[in-house]
Amino acid sequence: MLRGKFYPAATEFLGQAIEKWDGDDQDLSQVYNALGVSYTLGGKLEKAISQFESAVKLEPGYVTAWNNLGDAYEKKKDYKSALKAFEEVLLFDPNNKVARPRRDALKDRIQMYRGVSIKSKDK
Repeated sequence: MLRGKFYPAATEFLGQAIEKWDGDDQDLSQVYNALGVSYTLGGKLEKAISQFESAVKLEPGYVTAWNNLGDAYEKKKDYKSALKAFEEVLLFDPNNKVARPRRDALKDRIQMYRGVSIKSKDK
């Protein structure tokens, strides 16, 4: 369903699968990850982040879910959280070809903005 861009249907069915789950945690973490991907593709980043966090809580070494969490945070422009997620990937898989370049780019981006004040809308 995700490949066919049926995100609402995929989200509904994956949510139902989680509610009725009676299998092991490792498989459940994959369902949470898939639901997070569905939310991400549907533009619902907060919900996606919640699902990815559930996936890595159940399966801390689940590198794909950590990468997806970093991606969702980056899309949300929460660069520090994205950086932390990609660094977590590299703890489990130091040569990960997705996380390493993204982590390095985020480090550069965060360093570039360090010390730059952001104008508040309240002023």
